[in-house]
Amino acid sequence: MMDEHTGEDKVSMIPSNDTKKDNVPADKPLKTRTASGKSVVSYGATGDEKKVTLRRSSRSDPRFIKRMSSTATSEGPFERVASGKSLTSVRTRLTSVSRSEYHADLKPQLQASATINLIFATFVVAFGESFLFGWNIGVLNQPAQLIKDFYNKTYSDRNGEPVSENTILVLWSLTNALFIPGGMCGALIGGAVADRFGRKRGIMFSHLFTLLGSILSCACVISKAPELLMIGRVLLGINNGLGNCLAPMFLTEIAPYNMRGALGTVHQLSITLGIFLSSVVGIRQILGTANLWPFLILLELVSACVACGFLPFLHETPRYLLLCKGEREAARRSLEFYRCTEDVVTELEEMDTEHIQQSSQKDNTYGVKQFFTDRSLWKPLAIACMLQVAQQFSGINAVFFYSSGIYEKAGIEPYQIPYTVMGTNAVNVAMTIIAVPVMDLSGRRPLLLIPMVIMVFDLGLLTVSLHLQNEYGWLAYLSIICIIVHVIGFAIGLGPIPMMIGSELFRQGPRPIAMACSGIVNWVATFVIALAFEPVQNAIGAYVFVIFLVLMVVFVVAIFFLVPETKNRTFEQIAHQFSPGGQIEVEQIEEDDVFDEGPGLPNEEGDAEEHNLVTINFSTKSPDREDSKQINSTQNENSV
Repeated sequence: MMDEHTGEDKVSMIPSNDTKKDNVPADKPLKTRTASGKSVVSYGATGDEKKVTLRRSSRSDPRFIKRMSSTATSEGPFERVASGKSLTSVRTRLTSVSRSEYHADLKPQLQASATINLIFATFVVAFGESFLFGWNIGVLNQPAQLIKDFYNKTYSDRNGEPVSENTILVLWSLTNALFIPGGMCGALIGGAVADRFGRKRGIMFSHLFTLLGSILSCACVISKAPELLMIGRVLLGINNGLGNCLAPMFLTEIAPYNMRGALGTVHQLSITLGIFLSSVVGIRQILGTANLWPFLILLELVSACVACGFLPFLHETPRYLLLCKGEREAARRSLEFYRCTEDVVTELEEMDTEHIQQSSQKDNTYGVKQFFTDRSLWKPLAIACMLQVAQQFSGINAVFFYSSGIYEKAGIEPYQIPYTVMGTNAVNVAMTIIAVPVMDLSGRRPLLLIPMVIMVFDLGLLTVSLHLQNEYGWLAYLSIICIIVHVIGFAIGLGPIPMMIGSELFRQGPRPIAMACSGIVNWVATFVIALAFEPVQNAIGAYVFVIFLVLMVVFVVAIFFLVPETKNRTFEQIAHQFSPGGQIEVEQIEEDDVFDEGPGLPNEEGDAEEHNLVTINFSTKSPDREDSKQINSTQNENSV
C-alpha cells in the first residue's frame, strides 16, 4: 500500500485477539525440525504461501528487550516496550507506519563499530586475496626488458639462431595477455565455489592456483622454459578471478551495514597497494635484476601463506551460514566473533527477515537458469555489469600508458621516469585510503557521479594538451596535472565502487552468480582494452581519449538514472527496490498450536522452558500487486 501524502510503502500492523489459529492454513502444514531443534519451517497448503516458524530462546530475550527499551522513544511508532520476555511483544503498540519508519527502530541496533576481530579478518582477506590481484597486475612491468632478454637468449639457444624482435614482442604480449583468460575462468567458477565451499574455504581453495602458478613461474629461469612463466600466468589469473569474486563477498557479509562501504573499499585499496608495491620491489636496486626477477612472482606465496594460515581460525560469514546453510546457531557464533559481543539478537533478526523472504520462494536455491529467468534480478545485474564496463572504459589504462611519454616531454630524465610513475601509483593509493571512510559518509552515488563528471572534463583537457604540447612545451605540465586529476577521480569512485556495490545489490541467494557474471564482464572489458587500445592509439593518437570521454558521458547519465543509493540500507531494503514482494503476516502463537510432537528445548541450565514462537506467513502473490506487510502481534505472557 502507498501513503497518499508521502508516496512511501506502508506497513499495516493490525492487532489480533486470537493468538492461536486465525491465520493457520486449513490444511495441516508440514512441520520440520532442524538438528539443533531451534527453528521449524512449516509450509502452507498452497505453493503461493509459506509459513515460517522461528523458535526463539527466551534466554536471549532480556538483552534484546533491554536494548530496545533503551532506544525506543515516545516519538517513534514502537514507543511502548513490553515488560515480558516475548521477543515480538516489543512491538505491542500497533499502528500504521511507512516502510522507512518500520525499519527505523532496527537501524540503530544494526550499527556496529570496528572490532579487533573484524579488522583482523579484513586484513587477512584483503592482504591474502585482494592484494595479490594488484601485485599480479604490476609485477611484470618493471622487469619487462629483463624478461624479453631472457626470452631472446633462451629461444636463440634452443633454435640455434637469433630471434626477431617482433617474435619477442609477440611472446611478451602473450605472457601478459594469458593472465586475462585465466581471470575469466576464475570468475566463471567463482559463484559455484562460493556456494559449494563457502567464502572462507573458497578463498583457501583459490590459493592452490597461487601455489602452482608462482612455483612454475619462478622455475622458468632454472629450467630455461619460458612456457612455464606463461602457464603460471594463467594459473595466477584463475586465482585472481576467484579472489575478485570471493573477497568482496566475504568483506561485505561480515561488515555491519553502516561499515559496508568502508570494508568494501578495502578490497580496491589492497589492489592499488599491490600495484604500487610490486613496482617498488621491482626496481633494479631491489629485485629488478636478471637473477632475482623470478622471486618477484615467488613473493606471492607470502600472501597465500597469510590467508591459508589464519583463515582456519576465522569464522565463515554469518550470512552464508544462516541464509545458505540454514545454520542459525553457527551464524550467531560468527556474529558474536566479528562483533566481539554476545548482543547480536537484532542483527540476527535482520538476517531472519531475509531468510524468510528467501524461504518464501518455491525453490529458494539459485541456479544459473533460475537466476536469468528471474526478472527482478535483471536490472541489478545490468547495473553491476555496467559499472564494471565503466571502470575499464574510464580511460585509466590509457592515462597510465601515456604517463611515461608525458613525463619525458615535461623534462624529467629517463632514469627518473619509473620513479615518477611510482609516484602516480602512490597518489592512487593515497586517494583510495581517503575513500575508505568517505564511502559510508557521503554514499555511493555522489562518489560515482561527481568524480566521473570531473574525469569527463579532464579527458577533454588532456586531449587538447596532448595535441598541442609539441607546439607549446608548457602544456606538458598541464598534461601531468590532468593525469593526476584523472587518477584521483578514479581512485575515489570508479576504482572501489563497482565490485563493492555489485555485492550489495543482491540478496544472499543470487549474490554468488551475480558476482561471477559481473566479474566475467570486468575481465572481458579488460581484454577488449588490452587488445584494441594500442592499435586505436596508433591510428588516431591522442584523440583516443575522445572515445573514453564520450563513453564516460553515457555512463554518467546511466548511473544518474539507474544506480540506487545503498548507503545505510540493509540487503533486504536494497533488493526490495528491484523486487517488491507480496504480503507478509506475522502472528505470535503458542508452541502447542504448531508442534504436535517433540520435546521442549532445555535452556542453558538444563531446565525445560517454554520458548517464544513467531509464525510469519509470506505470500509471494498479491492480487492487486500492492507491496504491504500486515503484522498480527500479541504479547506473550507465558514465558517462564
